[in-house]
Amino acid sequence: MLAAEAFSKASEAAAVQRIIWAKEMAIYQGRSKGMVDFYVDNASPNFLAWTAGTTTPFRIDKLRAGKMAMRGRDKEVIETTFRDFSLSGDTAIIYYQNHRTRMPDGTAVNQTYDNIHVWQKTDGDWKVLASMSRPMHGCPLS
Repeated sequence: MLAAEAFSKASEAAAVQRIIWAKEMAIYQGRSKGMVDFYVDNASPNFLAWTAGTTTPFRIDKLRAGKMAMRGRDKEVIETTFRDFSLSGDTAIIYYQNHRTRMPDGTAVNQTYDNIHVWQKTDGDWKVLASMSRPMHGCPLS
């Protein structure tokens, strides 16, 4: 019985990982088009983030305000690489790395960031509850 239960949990985790990874890809696809709508629409009302380049954590209101700031800034190029995933009940954590080679305004850069999103299943849908990113050693925060 334990082997079947372990297989079931692993299978569930793999399915949730696929769902969340697809959402992560949609977030970055939107950013490349100058839109953060998908990110905002898939963020928890209790969203909290502390991203590279921000001096303090911020909440959903600042993420929403970023929607207008990103409009027309559609030149960002980011390669996103999966690193790891953990699932516990209705909470999931995904680690990934971004390598950005072009800023939203078109400026060429070479920036690599480690990222984490904490997702929470709410009313049957996975929402980003928390986010944090840090530059890799030697990566400028511009």
